[in-house]
Amino acid sequence: MGRGRSGERDTKQIDVFVSYSRAADSRLAPAIQRSLSRLAKKWYRIRALTVFRDQTDLSASNSLGSSIEQALADARFFVLLASPAAAESKWVRKEIEFWQRTKGNDKFIVALTDGTIRWDDELGDFDWEATDALPRSLSGYFDAEPLWQDFTWSRDATHLSLRHSEFRSAIATMAAPVHGRSKRELDNEDVEAHRRLVAIGALVMSVILLLTVGLGVEYLLANAERNRAIRNASDATALSSIAQAQARLADPDTGDDVRAYQWLMAAQSLAVSPAVKGAAYNAALDAVYARPNLLSVTEPASHVADGLTAVTTDGLRAASANKGRLQLWDTRTGLLSGPALKPAATNDFTILAIAFTPNGSRVAAAYDTRIVVWDTASGKKITEFAKDGYTTESLALSPDGNTVAVAGGGVRLWDVRTGKPIGSPITAEGGRVAFSPDGRRIAFDSLDDGGSVVRIRSLGSDNADEFRIGYRNNNISSIAFSPNGRSLAVGTDDGSLQLWDPGSGKRAGSVMSGHRGGIEDITFRPDGTHIATAGQDKTIREWDMATGMAIGFPLTGHGGVVDYVRFTSDGKNLISLGDDGTVRRWDAMTGFAPTGLTSKTARAAIAVDPRGTDVAVGSPDGVRLWNYETGAQVKTLPLPHGAESVSYSQDGKSILIVDYAGGVLLWDGTTVRKVKLDPSISLVTSAAFMPYGKEIVIGSASRKLVFEDLDASLTGKPGASIDIGCAAQHIVVSRDGKRVAYSCDNNKLGIADPDTKSLPVYNTQSTVEAMAFSPDGHTLILGTADGTVWRREDGVKTFIAVGVRRGRVTAIAYSPDGQWFASAGSDGSVVIYPTGATLISARISAYTDPVAALTFTPDSGHLISLGDTDSSARIWHLFPNPLDELCERVPSNMSESDWKKWVSDVIGYQDQCKGKPRA
Repeated sequence: MGRGRSGERDTKQIDVFVSYSRAADSRLAPAIQRSLSRLAKKWYRIRALTVFRDQTDLSASNSLGSSIEQALADARFFVLLASPAAAESKWVRKEIEFWQRTKGNDKFIVALTDGTIRWDDELGDFDWEATDALPRSLSGYFDAEPLWQDFTWSRDATHLSLRHSEFRSAIATMAAPVHGRSKRELDNEDVEAHRRLVAIGALVMSVILLLTVGLGVEYLLANAERNRAIRNASDATALSSIAQAQARLADPDTGDDVRAYQWLMAAQSLAVSPAVKGAAYNAALDAVYARPNLLSVTEPASHVADGLTAVTTDGLRAASANKGRLQLWDTRTGLLSGPALKPAATNDFTILAIAFTPNGSRVAAAYDTRIVVWDTASGKKITEFAKDGYTTESLALSPDGNTVAVAGGGVRLWDVRTGKPIGSPITAEGGRVAFSPDGRRIAFDSLDDGGSVVRIRSLGSDNADEFRIGYRNNNISSIAFSPNGRSLAVGTDDGSLQLWDPGSGKRAGSVMSGHRGGIEDITFRPDGTHIATAGQDKTIREWDMATGMAIGFPLTGHGGVVDYVRFTSDGKNLISLGDDGTVRRWDAMTGFAPTGLTSKTARAAIAVDPRGTDVAVGSPDGVRLWNYETGAQVKTLPLPHGAESVSYSQDGKSILIVDYAGGVLLWDGTTVRKVKLDPSISLVTSAAFMPYGKEIVIGSASRKLVFEDLDASLTGKPGASIDIGCAAQHIVVSRDGKRVAYSCDNNKLGIADPDTKSLPVYNTQSTVEAMAFSPDGHTLILGTADGTVWRREDGVKTFIAVGVRRGRVTAIAYSPDGQWFASAGSDGSVVIYPTGATLISARISAYTDPVAALTFTPDSGHLISLGDTDSSARIWHLFPNPLDELCERVPSNMSESDWKKWVSDVIGYQDQCKGKPRA
């Protein structure tokens, strides 16, 4: 018997998966694939066996693509072309490891193409001193010497086909177990099939000679074969497009995700067979979760924006220099928007700096010798006046639009109404200047003794009324005032961000760091609670202004430096503009501020209000409530012993808390009170609400499940109990209350019926770490310490494996609508599965450390994860149709010329997204 695992798929979509080293067996592998497909083929079938041979180059990725994992999961047999090169190939090893995790060894066939294989009967394993053609991961995998066939002679053969007697014999030996017949039966069947085909051919020829209608039959057969070939070519092109898209998305330096999305959409339009359609779906799901908060990408045409650009405070409009003229355009469409700005009278053709007023009503441009200010509603010039000949590096307009400040070669101010200078130039060897929201102060930078300094000065004052903030051995890269003017944010070339009090020049919070390289732009959310920064490292980051902690995860996708980032007026989205020429719109609600765990080893917990927008996060220092829509902290529930687990009642009015001292607490919306349990209940290990009233179920060291009714004084009234023989570490209750699942540290799992006291008990292969019921209560999903995710359906005694993770499973969650379930692990990743999935569908690299907990929002639109070490909560979209999501993101379909270049010059062009224009 092979060492099979629960959950192995019983499918015949793929009969044989061929794993090989492309460097060593690129000639032999196609011959084996072709021959296995043809040997003993029925005359009326296309092939005898379906054989998958990966022809893609995976070198750009660190993991197997979803199409490869899909093929491995669908395959009945695994054929390894063994050689020293294959033994050293990391991709061959990954394919073998995937098979070992999910399939049995009784369907593993070895074909030796080079090197040595030697079995030691005494040891019951390969002789690894002599064996060099197999990876060491196969040590101990086989109970007895496996079936293997010697192909080493084939390297000298000039022609490899079924007509070659030795090659045919070797192929028949390998094919026999796949067909489930002996080699002799298979060979006789092939000979008989050949004779039958010859006889049929003779008959057909006779019919053709006797009847003219035979010509029509021949035409129909040829046409069917032609259509079959077209379908196969279409599937092959779709798989090629998937591979190209995956390689592009895996390359961190390209940033060209639009091209990758177009490839995936092309694959979807080309896919014919269900297997290839499924591969396109899974690849699209992986792609959307690679950038889960990207909403859309806009690519302005070169005639719209081909030079210096500035963006309004709300991010919706931009102004760009184009051949000496300034043009306004819409960042959502990339098209010219609003009135044409009246040309400047200057003969200069180089615009050096551009700036909007905060409300976007005016825009200014600095030329070599002139400054021009326009009204953006009418396009009319408000003023044009001469400026000095000093260098211009940046420009700022006061909130009322009546003052212009220029930095570069010093800081100079002009009155827009008169065109006259205001005061004397300020000596400052810097390049940045910003107005405070009330227009009474300016902040600018200047070089200072090998470093730099930020200077904050009241307008109309001299050096006596000026604060200086020094940065030794560092340069200022960006400056911005908060919306209320009470904070000044300063970004530096080392990627750090610091808040200062502009009224005193004192620090206002800790340093925020994370960018690798300078911060190019800083923006505040309109309510002043969050800050977003754009970096030279091609990322956008969001920060909590009060704590200085990072919120969510870095937003990646730009192929170059990010020049501008802006919050939309409602604070829900971010708009960014980068050197790659794209404008990107992001969901800014990526998470809320870190929850302040005081321990890196104690368990943390999370639960969501089923009828509201609050999230309860339990940790060693208590419970905090957050609004997941705004990211704002709502309430803190300090607890003397911290919270090991939290759960909401179904009406959302109460939170049940198990603390680290083994006590049970209840928060009723106002206060936290200790539950006085029956004296027979010893140290509590877990607890959960039942779906009705205030009944709870408790697991404890008393080795029972105890059901307690809570009265107004929160004194537990002894209720029913079920003896389970262990301390339940995890408890989950179905929505209807008819099933209570529990797990213990001794690999014991039970599902109790509170009414009948029936108690089916199961022994698991590894400790159960997390569980969740589906909304209808008929499906139980659980995760174990060995990294396996299992599913059990009502009426089925066995558990089916639906995924193997890299590391321990730490959390499981099921969406309220029943469409999704998710798992999280010690490897820091979150995996999302559509209900009924038999494979991992989308893996998100959510954290660098373990994930502590998961929960879905009540509308099933988002998943919230809680980190262990950094204790940050992150919010993830759910994408029921990832292919439609990709269409929402791309600005256009691929052009016809790009289709011929990147997809196929044989298969005719197909629109990838309905309603999108062709590029």
